[in-house]
Amino acid sequence: MLHLDDTPRYLCSELVSILYEDGDRRVHQTTANLEDISAGSAELLLFDDILQPGSAISFCSKDHDLYGVVQSCEQDPILGWFARIRLDKSSQWSCRKFIPEHFLPLRTGSEQETLEPVPVRTH
Repeated sequence: MLHLDDTPRYLCSELVSILYEDGDRRVHQTTANLEDISAGSAELLLFDDILQPGSAISFCSKDHDLYGVVQSCEQDPILGWFARIRLDKSSQWSCRKFIPEHFLPLRTGSEQETLEPVPVRTH
């Protein structure tokens, strides 16, 4: 899957509520799994719905809403639809906003920068 920015990405897994527009600009609500996130993009796994590139979308996690545009939507025959979202500049994610339930920094071999500190969650 194409990744839309060069900022550090984090693998995660958390159910989120999403709102999106279809081709006729009707608004739909469903649940998706947040698969990865970075400051400017996110990837959602939808179980039944395909999202059209260019469609407006928002999703909510831990009472924080993020807004963006669907960049791509690809089907995995077993899992469902993976939608890549470009987050709006006014809706950038950071770990100060929220940390998904299952959260893992993803580093590439060429990445030299230090990842943003992530608070440790205690239960």
